[in-house]
Amino acid sequence: MQEDKGKTKWALAGAAVAAVTASLCCILPVIAVGLGLTGFAASRFFEAWRPYFLAATAGLLAFGFYRAYRPRQEACETGSVCERTPLGRWNRLILWLATALVILFAAFPYYSGWVVQAISSDRPRPTETSQVPEAHLILRVEGMDCPACAGLLQENLRQLPGVRRAEVSFQDKQAIIDYDPKAVDPSRFEKVIADAGFRVVPPGPASN
Repeated sequence: MQEDKGKTKWALAGAAVAAVTASLCCILPVIAVGLGLTGFAASRFFEAWRPYFLAATAGLLAFGFYRAYRPRQEACETGSVCERTPLGRWNRLILWLATALVILFAAFPYYSGWVVQAISSDRPRPTETSQVPEAHLILRVEGMDCPACAGLLQENLRQLPGVRRAEVSFQDKQAIIDYDPKAVDPSRFEKVIADAGFRVVPPGPASN
């Protein structure tokens, strides 16, 4: 029984590590926002390996449940104190709670945008420039893996002096920027995007 408990714990620990690693592609941009950094280049590496880490997470969880719920014919004699112990129920409860946490980590990319917004809501913004005509720019952005990436890029653009508004959409893969052309050159936007680990897609040829 102790051997089963040990293997189940190791399976859960491995599943937790795999789930966190699978979500590092979006956890790292959130950390970057919290630390005021421009980005983490390693995020793309973890995005490429995310399916494999998720598969490892599912396999380890399945193994943990198998060890916890499989019949133990040799464990105890019928009617013995060992058979009546409630420890099995507690271990299974812990298994389910741990599984919920693992799933929460694995699903982080889907709610990472909300986390970025919560972290960045209190960050100071550059002082508004004088009232002058503003320019409007839409950039297609390639390389964003989740809403956290869009949130990181949006924060970086908003921190540029002269930027009146910056909205980055992960779904549309684009950045919408209103800015003061006398205070900031548009080339700065592409540099900020590149520094965060993404790329501006040149506009395609106009259709006739």
